[in-house]
Amino acid sequence: MLAFIDRYVKEACATNRFETRRDVLHFALSITFYVTIVADVLNVVAHYTLNEFGLLPYDVIPAATVGVIISTSVASILTFSVSYVIGLAIHHLTISRATFERLSRTDMLSGLLNRRAFLDEATRAPENSSLILFDIDKFKSINDQYGHDVGDQAIIAVAANLSETFAQCQAVARIGGEEFAILVSALTPTERYALAERCRQLIAAKSFTAGTSRFRITISGGVADREDHATFEALYAACDKALYIAKASGRNRVVHSKDIDLLAKARKTRMHVRKTQSQ
Repeated sequence: MLAFIDRYVKEACATNRFETRRDVLHFALSITFYVTIVADVLNVVAHYTLNEFGLLPYDVIPAATVGVIISTSVASILTFSVSYVIGLAIHHLTISRATFERLSRTDMLSGLLNRRAFLDEATRAPENSSLILFDIDKFKSINDQYGHDVGDQAIIAVAANLSETFAQCQAVARIGGEEFAILVSALTPTERYALAERCRQLIAAKSFTAGTSRFRITISGGVADREDHATFEALYAACDKALYIAKASGRNRVVHSKDIDLLAKARKTRMHVRKTQSQ
């Protein structure tokens, strides 16, 4: 019995079976109904059994009737009280578990998914998806010039923009100090890249306030498509390299991993031209 109760409580918590007090009431009423029926049946069977052996000093029908009335009253009151208390306990355990699970998956500053939760989501990324990495440009200078509180506000502001722009996406997360990651699916590769570029433009167009000072925040981004890489590790490495190229190319831009070689070649050409001109 104890093993059954233990298993039932664990299953109830895992499936959110007692998410609301209405669920608790429904559970208590259901258990009360079944237990009362069983108690009444056993009561009647006991009376007729005793009567068969001549051990019942009263007429069986009125005796069984009185017994059923008593068993119904006692069983229903006791069973409902106990089952409702148990249901409430499971209800509170369910809420606590859900709250803990949510907090363990949430970055407390930005309100986005944290790195662990994002990696969990990434393992289920469909084939037609893209990984986007964003990094706030010159974040250290924001902290140095305006203070860490303003730096935190910058992170919160960027997170809010990401949440709004990528509201329908699979996962939006803050995976590092000023670094964010998004999994975008159910769109074409071109549309996913365009969404990242649009987000960058929206953030660059806004001005932010720090005390009496107003300043702008820009972000750089890297994009890589899941279908081009065999593993998530390879996908992440390609996207991270695209982000590095975006920052090395002047920041406030989004680079797709497919364009890395082209951009690297163009960068070498510019450096060669500058070197030639300096000579």
